[in-house]
Amino acid sequence: MGIIDRIAGTLDELAGDGEGAAREEIALALAMAERGDVAEAEARLADVAARFPRLGAAFFQLGRLRARRGALEDAVTALGKAVDLDRDGAETWAVLGDALARLGRTEPARDALRHALARAASAELRGRAHATLGRVHADAGQLGKAVRDFRKALELLGDDPEVGLAYGRALARLGEPEADEWLTRAARREGAPPALFAEAAAAAADAGLAERLLREGLAGAPGDGGLRVALARHLARAGRADEALTLALTSVAADPTSAPALAALREAYAASARWREALAVARRETDLGVPPAPATRLALALAAHDRDALTRLAANDGDGDGAELPVGALRSFLGGSASDDALVALARLAPDEAARRFVVAAHAPAPPPDGNLIGILRWAHELAARTPALVSLAVDVGRALEAFDRPLLVAVMGEFNAGKSSFVNALVGEEIAPTGVTPTTATVNVLRHRPAAGGRVVYHDGTVRDLGAASVGPFLRELSEAQAAAVRVVEIFHPLEALRRVEIVDTPGLNSIRPEHEKVARDFLVEADALVWVFAIGQAAKASEKEALALAHAEGKHVLGVLNKIDGASDEDIEAVARHVRGGVGTLVDDVIPFSATRALEARRAGRPDAATEALEAALERHFFGRARDLKRATALAALRRFASAAQAAAPPAPGLDFGARRSALDVLDERLRGALARERIALRARIDEAYRVAAFEVRDFARPRAWPFGEHRAEAADEQFLVELLEDGIERAAKTTRVALHETLVPDGPPSAGGAAADLVPGAAREAAARAIDAAVERFEAYAHGVVEGGAVAEFFRSELPRIELDAAAIRNALARRAPDPEGALFGALARDLTDALRHAHRALDDEETDADIRRLLFEEHLERPIGALEGVLGDLRASD
Repeated sequence: MGIIDRIAGTLDELAGDGEGAAREEIALALAMAERGDVAEAEARLADVAARFPRLGAAFFQLGRLRARRGALEDAVTALGKAVDLDRDGAETWAVLGDALARLGRTEPARDALRHALARAASAELRGRAHATLGRVHADAGQLGKAVRDFRKALELLGDDPEVGLAYGRALARLGEPEADEWLTRAARREGAPPALFAEAAAAAADAGLAERLLREGLAGAPGDGGLRVALARHLARAGRADEALTLALTSVAADPTSAPALAALREAYAASARWREALAVARRETDLGVPPAPATRLALALAAHDRDALTRLAANDGDGDGAELPVGALRSFLGGSASDDALVALARLAPDEAARRFVVAAHAPAPPPDGNLIGILRWAHELAARTPALVSLAVDVGRALEAFDRPLLVAVMGEFNAGKSSFVNALVGEEIAPTGVTPTTATVNVLRHRPAAGGRVVYHDGTVRDLGAASVGPFLRELSEAQAAAVRVVEIFHPLEALRRVEIVDTPGLNSIRPEHEKVARDFLVEADALVWVFAIGQAAKASEKEALALAHAEGKHVLGVLNKIDGASDEDIEAVARHVRGGVGTLVDDVIPFSATRALEARRAGRPDAATEALEAALERHFFGRARDLKRATALAALRRFASAAQAAAPPAPGLDFGARRSALDVLDERLRGALARERIALRARIDEAYRVAAFEVRDFARPRAWPFGEHRAEAADEQFLVELLEDGIERAAKTTRVALHETLVPDGPPSAGGAAADLVPGAAREAAARAIDAAVERFEAYAHGVVEGGAVAEFFRSELPRIELDAAAIRNALARRAPDPEGALFGALARDLTDALRHAHRALDDEETDADIRRLLFEEHLERPIGALEGVLGDLRASD
């Protein structure tokens, strides 16, 4: 207050125009305001306040009148002067707090309302202050505090409609089940707006109650479009699409530009799975400037299979509209380059299985070409290359594709020292297959036609080395064991005309083959179009040879047996051994031809005929060369059959998750936690009470020796600190016991199962979230209890209670316990909400996990199972045609 104001006030008083006259003017101004002449009333009050700057009542009434008409800044200024003049004016503080709250000044409003509560004598004023403080807390998002203040306000004010409504709304925001009761009570009051029925229905946990509330509201206000829309949306979400659609169409007909009505119509169409109509309504909403959420439009576009709508969504993310969309996944989907993970991310937003299948099927491979063997091989190779689960099969099917247009591939096999390389040289008439190589350095060699002689070394690591014609032999003969182990295959090129017709694989002896080359040799056993098995005349048809021939037979290979090294044997011996071989291997070979590689090569060089060579060539022509096309076709078909079988085996296993059982496990955990909370609500109070009982005996013992016979009981400062520590220790022990008891509820205790404990069905994240909520709640309570005990409860006991109570343990305990920390609001109420949120989140996470599993299943069906099924069908048709 300025010096001029004080002088003016003093002069007024000296002139006789004192406080009594001022109060009369205030009363006249208030009467004018009641009659509706607010402006004149405010002017009079402002005049009084100016003339009597030390009269707090003038500033109070001026501030209250300004607050009533919404001039909040001016109101706060006047009320601020009023509390400066009268610090004990509880009502002034309350009105100031309300004005500050309406201005959104949270902290000053809280301070003013706390001043009001500290000074208010009447229950009505305390109730209004608590109600305003509840609104302040609610606006700040502190819903627990808001609920507590609204509850206190209702206790003081009785059944106040506005406070009850605010209380119900705060409970609804907290997700408390009693919210619907308070909101329903507010909606049913005479004169209440019909929209409160919709608000109460939205808070109702029971769908049946929500529908009854909406229908009750409509019965009382049949023309209320908002209630009709709310009922339509409720019915749509409940799956009652026909009723919802009728109501929504009526609402849109009444107001075609109503955003809520259009939203209800869109939801009703979606509930009917009429996706194109729902998408069309979404476009109308967008045109009106109230577009649905981008995720909603994306879901509708996916369900409607509308690529144009998807393209628009992918293009419109720059304005922030698509921030919640997986734009990268959407664009890659539209561009045909989406990975499996991108398809899963996009399909998560699809509203049903048909829409999810639309997402994954758009990138599914085309069916294999019917009847075109080369086309089928190429299709299989592309499928393997683009499918992560089949990538390892791409090399084998790629070789089959490459080999189909090449000359007949004949693998020459047999045990070491059977004369395989000599046989190859005799067959082509040139010494191009290396001989004299030791078993430990022998490699798999492929002889192929090239205009110029030479070679190429292919290593296991994929690297390649070219060799000149003169280098091939020395390279093979000079390999060390370590060098030979690194070689996968050696290709030997020669311009021989015979190699235009046949490519020959010269393999090491199977009885001495290196482990590094065994797989390569076995690969050629199945990749070759036909096999020549070279038997040495002195050791033919051994058990190991029969085993290898059985593998070739199982692969459907035609095998021609060659009985080599007959040079020194008589015709009778040769025939006897041939019969022995034919009898020993039976149907595993097509025929057995006696042969001398040495004589055959000499005869070819000399240009003279050789009967054994002619017999061999005739057999080769009959069994292999004359049937080359059929053999190549059979090899390709076998490769495709192996591919189909391996593809099925490579399919990712279905997740071994019973989502229903896991949800049940979460529900069981929820019940256990609720039971534990109920038990601990009683047990913790009992433990705290015991801590206070023990403390009471301590107080009695240290206060009694110092008690005066006819005076007050006294205690020292050290006694106060001792009691603080004693109570804090007792409360901390009690709280820790509660923490342990609640944590024990989270420990799996089910019977063991194949996959572990039965309780492992509860997701680990849910247990961890519950454990964190328990720890945080107990820590909050301990901090709150510390504040209560050390922040004044003990000191107040020593000042106010100890001097006048009887030194009896029960009386001391009762006096102490009146100021004990209450665990309900500080611990159990908040923890119950946190645990509910954690389990609700766990259920949502489980839903998301099941959705992802379903999408992965669809990916498997569309990208692997269906194509492989189509391949098997095509192969069956090809076999039937053969």
